[in-house]
Amino acid sequence: MYITFLILLFIFMLAFPIASALKEKKSKDVVRKEKIRRIKYHKTIALMWTPAIVVLIMSFIGGISLADIGFRGINFNHNTWFTAITLAICGLMFVHSLYTLIFSLTSKKFREKKKAEIVDDDVASAIFPRTKKEKCLFAIMALSSGICEELVYRGFAAFLLQAIFPEIPILLIVLIPNMLFGIGHLYQGWQGVIETVVVGAIFMCLLLATGSLILPMALHFMIELSNTFLLSEEKDNKQDETSI
Repeated sequence: MYITFLILLFIFMLAFPIASALKEKKSKDVVRKEKIRRIKYHKTIALMWTPAIVVLIMSFIGGISLADIGFRGINFNHNTWFTAITLAICGLMFVHSLYTLIFSLTSKKFREKKKAEIVDDDVASAIFPRTKKEKCLFAIMALSSGICEELVYRGFAAFLLQAIFPEIPILLIVLIPNMLFGIGHLYQGWQGVIETVVVGAIFMCLLLATGSLILPMALHFMIELSNTFLLSEEKDNKQDETSI
């Protein structure tokens, strides 16, 4: 019965990113045309918390503790080289994100340069916030992403795979959940999917190296937050507010 319960949760994890990707692809053009990013942010926050809440509820019902899915103290009991390489890569990612965040907040020249790059990217142009309210919502979305996606696609996924397949190789623990995670980003094109899979795999390695979700959540949040201030702040469009 316990294994059946876990398999049902695994099927849920398979189905949810596919449904999210299809919904995202269908609504993307509307968001671009009307430029109502706030609606997009609200929906995205809801989509991230839905599977996270389901996982927490089902874990409680199934007797799975928070410690089982990664809410525990940091320890370095994994292979030394694996841990060292993972921490080095994640350290570089953190420094790059911090650099982006600081210069986005302090340098108009930096923001103008990023704006020129984003103009040529339809997906980025449709996503990145411009007004104060959009930036606040985007920051909330970044926090939600750091918590929910790490909980579902790293902490819970690692536990689930090891519980169903006790002899599963570490490579598959890293790859399988992040392939699913990448599917949810199909609206960004195949390049976006590949980038998402790679970054997700690094987050999973960080979980395995530290035995905890603390650092993956913090790094994920930092990376997402660094995109919040890439564009200079614009005034809120009153017409958009009334349409919402």
